[in-house]
Amino acid sequence: MEYVLLAGSCICFSLQFIFSKLFQRRTDGTVHAAMWSNLLSGISIFIIFWCINCFRLTVSGGAAALAVLYAASSIICTWASLIGMSATTVAAITLYTLLGGVVLPFFYGVFALSERPSPFRWIGVTLMILAAFAPYVINNLSKKETAKAKSRLKAAVCCAVVFLTNGLISIATNASERIPDHVGSNDFLLISTVLRIFGAAAILLALTLVKKDRNVLPLDPKTNEPVKSKAFVILFVISFFYAVLNGAGNIFSLNCAKTMDASLQFPIISAACIVFSALIGLVAFKEKPGKGDVAGIVLAIAGIVFTIF
Repeated sequence: MEYVLLAGSCICFSLQFIFSKLFQRRTDGTVHAAMWSNLLSGISIFIIFWCINCFRLTVSGGAAALAVLYAASSIICTWASLIGMSATTVAAITLYTLLGGVVLPFFYGVFALSERPSPFRWIGVTLMILAAFAPYVINNLSKKETAKAKSRLKAAVCCAVVFLTNGLISIATNASERIPDHVGSNDFLLISTVLRIFGAAAILLALTLVKKDRNVLPLDPKTNEPVKSKAFVILFVISFFYAVLNGAGNIFSLNCAKTMDASLQFPIISAACIVFSALIGLVAFKEKPGKGDVAGIVLAIAGIVFTIF
């Protein structure tokens, strides 16, 4: 049963990147847009899973503390992803997002949970760390890629941020099932979602007050004007489908975490997502990865294969 849950998590997390890219293309990719992405997807997740949870919500101190970490990391990760997708490919952002979701939980499992990974898993993690550097080392040897230095610096910063924040999300997810006062998987997701909604709304309000601008809507990248009502509805629909996939993926992952080691669960999820996102970027968005990106993907997948043993 745990592998059925794992497969469901892999599929949902892979497909969600389609909607992240669609949202990025229809907004200006700023903090403003990122907060709207968090707000719209958060509201969608809450509505869906509050209904699934029979309109109930159980809260505990430990779950709330971990939910704060989850929510804050989600907000920052969304922001960095949107900015990163304007400077690099879906496959690249996915690669670093998922490497963080493997490497950091691996060390969390070792040092916090006293897990004892095999030598193969240590080799795998080493390969994944090398995969994080491969795209920049190889691409920078190319004059063509070096000419894009500013864009690559922007992408590098965003990739580093999504690496860290998605790793923290994975740690919070796993830890939520192990604390003494743990709540149900749906409850933890709902608590995190509520905090994410309020966090994003507070940031939007702060931005509006600081800029003294009455407009609170995301901006159209083509006109640099607030999106029209029809475009806003489309953004909500995109966010809704992203929310469904992300929420379902988290539910599968949370339930899988009850019986599977963190150092095994997240590598398998990441391997599937890396492969699928590269195919999605190539087929759906015509994004051809560079030599360094391909090397990073190959090293990452090789590392993930080793971590399974």
